[in-house]
Amino acid sequence: MKLISNRSKVVMALSLLILVGLLFFAYKYVKNASWWVQYPTNKHYYNNGQLVSSGKIYDRSGNILYETSGGRVYFNENKSVRTGVMHATGDLHGNVVTGAQVAFKDLLTGWNLLNGAFTLNEDSRGHDLTLTIDAYLSAEAYELLNGRKGTVGVYNYKTGEIIAMASSPSFDPQNSVNIAENPETYEGVYINRLLSATYTPGSVFKLVTAAAAIDNINDIESRVFHCDGEYDINGDIVTCPLVHGDVNFDDALAESCNGAFAEMSLELGGDLLQKYAEIAGFNSSLKVDGIETAKGVVNAKDAIGADLAWAGIGQYTDMTNPLNFMAYVGAIANDGVLVYPKIIKNNDLTSLIKKYTGSSQKRILSYDTAVNLQRMMRNNVIKVYGEKNYEGLELAAKSGTAEVGEGKTPHSLFVGFMDREDCPLAFVVVIENGGIGSRVAGPVAGKILRAAMKTMVK
Repeated sequence: MKLISNRSKVVMALSLLILVGLLFFAYKYVKNASWWVQYPTNKHYYNNGQLVSSGKIYDRSGNILYETSGGRVYFNENKSVRTGVMHATGDLHGNVVTGAQVAFKDLLTGWNLLNGAFTLNEDSRGHDLTLTIDAYLSAEAYELLNGRKGTVGVYNYKTGEIIAMASSPSFDPQNSVNIAENPETYEGVYINRLLSATYTPGSVFKLVTAAAAIDNINDIESRVFHCDGEYDINGDIVTCPLVHGDVNFDDALAESCNGAFAEMSLELGGDLLQKYAEIAGFNSSLKVDGIETAKGVVNAKDAIGADLAWAGIGQYTDMTNPLNFMAYVGAIANDGVLVYPKIIKNNDLTSLIKKYTGSSQKRILSYDTAVNLQRMMRNNVIKVYGEKNYEGLELAAKSGTAEVGEGKTPHSLFVGFMDREDCPLAFVVVIENGGIGSRVAGPVAGKILRAAMKTMVK
């Protein structure tokens, strides 16, 4: 009996061990199976590291951007399109981690926990995927960058659809290039600068400071600021490119007066400025159908004196992600409601896409504050940037010329929106070391918006 009892204990111990092992495997399977299956050494899907068995990727108009056939990968037949949308689709070897073929590989391959890998036909697996972008518009945006490093983004601030996305440098993904031999030309080539880069915002950040001033400085609408070209803060000088003399709040934004915004920043204080920066999306990421953007950075809370003034002007240690700031400008256009950007167009995959998407919108500014900023941004165009340069666009905008180090040409930024019911588009243009924002990035914005308007308004 004792022998039987001991054997029973051994059997029970082994059974328990097997059960624990099965539970551990089940846990690991649920947690990691997708990663195991999608690993590039899996010949079920990959050939020499290339995803060669998946659904197709289309743009919003039905143009094929990516497909697999006979164990090979093919991109759009137009070289300019292939190059312009490379960061949206990805390259042959999955180096662009925010590209659709990497970011949405579960959807493209059709793999899931219940069915595993299944075949739709003898030559393809998975699901086709339609993106919100217009391939030819994105290619035009890339061409407008004209070889300069930077990014262009355009999105519908009512629906959240990103319709144009361009990042430079890029290359033709159908044909390999020797990046190692041209490190300067291809610096950061695998980074989608719209989603994954951060830049010193310069004066576009004044839209954040202006929102805080509207809400918290009682007499801001009647306030008159005096600019001598310098603003002295206990011996530290905040410089302004021009001597503006007496300016009201509207003109301070239109003329981008550093002295006026330095005074506002000090009056608001670091805590309030930090609060409004974080409302605008700084120090956090946006999720674009599950793809996390780079985090912008603002440390105004810890800044004092001239540092706080420069923070409110968009310098100091401020850094912004272009897509995040485009979304903030879109919220201003949409009466204070932020509609989260997306790149997957709603189609038959809606139920499968749910895991990639969260809440579709959020109020971040009051209606009155947003309307005030709309008016001021429209005034910027009419009074400073030139309505004739953007005729018919009903443009509201803010430029930025971001200092990035002594002896270096500033980054050129231009952000804003079209105040048109038939074409509700917000945009961002960043040209690295481009110079004055309104003169360099501004014309690029005007051209891509005209092209977008032809696409949307027929």
